[in-house]
Amino acid sequence: MRRVLGFLFAALLTVGLWTGAAISAQAAGLPAFAFPFSKQPLTRYDGGTTKQVGTYNFPVSEAMAGVYMTLEPGALRELHWHAFAAEWAYVIEGRTRITLTSPEGEVQIADVDAGGLWYFPKGWGHSIEGLGPGEAKFLLVFNDGSFKEGSTFSITGWIANTPVAWVSQNLGLTPKQVKELPDRQVYITRKPPRPGPLAETVSRDPSFKRMTESHVFDLGGQPEQSREDGSWLKIASAQEFPASFNMTGAIVHLEPGALRTMHWHPNAAEWQYVLNGSYDLSVFASEGQASVSRLKRGDVGYVPRGYGHALMNTSSGATDVLVVFDSGSYEAINLNDWLAANPDSVVANNFEIPRSLAQQLPKRNADFAPN
Repeated sequence: MRRVLGFLFAALLTVGLWTGAAISAQAAGLPAFAFPFSKQPLTRYDGGTTKQVGTYNFPVSEAMAGVYMTLEPGALRELHWHAFAAEWAYVIEGRTRITLTSPEGEVQIADVDAGGLWYFPKGWGHSIEGLGPGEAKFLLVFNDGSFKEGSTFSITGWIANTPVAWVSQNLGLTPKQVKELPDRQVYITRKPPRPGPLAETVSRDPSFKRMTESHVFDLGGQPEQSREDGSWLKIASAQEFPASFNMTGAIVHLEPGALRTMHWHPNAAEWQYVLNGSYDLSVFASEGQASVSRLKRGDVGYVPRGYGHALMNTSSGATDVLVVFDSGSYEAINLNDWLAANPDSVVANNFEIPRSLAQQLPKRNADFAPN
């Protein structure tokens, strides 16, 4: 069976690039499908850090951009909104609290711990706090590859750049009181008071209605799918997490030497972040073009919509990969399914092999292939 799979892999990657080691995507005439995000420097603020990746430093990532952020206990990513992109987030470590306000005047205030998600539609006002006791680390993914944190619409930046008399009239403060507000965007701030228990945290005007549809979700608590010799998939599409109507997230867990089998996504690009371990990413771009890239913890990978690809755990321990899609519907076509759906005569003719060899190919779906 391994000989058969090896034959098929070589046949599909017509340039014969699968060697189990990283190669240069540039040498294959393709853009880089991996970015060394782990090596990018952090921008430091009073109470947190950030770094970002998008088409400005990772050109192939046209559909999605990412921001890695940390918040110390009591630190606040200030009230803001994003005009042109939705925000999908995964908490890697620690505890956070979010606030979200909709155009209908509904609000959600919720705690999101490690393994949890939130989804903020574009244009909705929100904030993020670090609850402690330790540092909160989380990943923000935006469904616009050109997104930059500098394009955020922050409340302090807005007020600081509006005439004092206008702000005074709008907020019902005296001009002297307005001048006590920040004269710049604070972005991340760490001032008292610290957040209290969630049960005691309410809107300043308690008449605001709570959202009937939750915009937070526990991905870590989801059941494992497609489990195969210890490798598995956990998924949060719009089916499981209805608020995230146009983005899907998943965790792919690979045991040492395991392969996330060859497949493609007809409806979405795939953005990857390595939570731990390392893996090789193979991408088939049609016209005899393919590449293999190696990613390690903290790096980012990207597969354009419809491109064939596979992931192999090359580390000595388990590897976990966060994958995000720019569609609320999760769709995938596995190579094994595709072959099993066709008659032996079609497969044998296509690969120019005896029917007896074609009959040895898998006849059931397998998202994972063990070593």
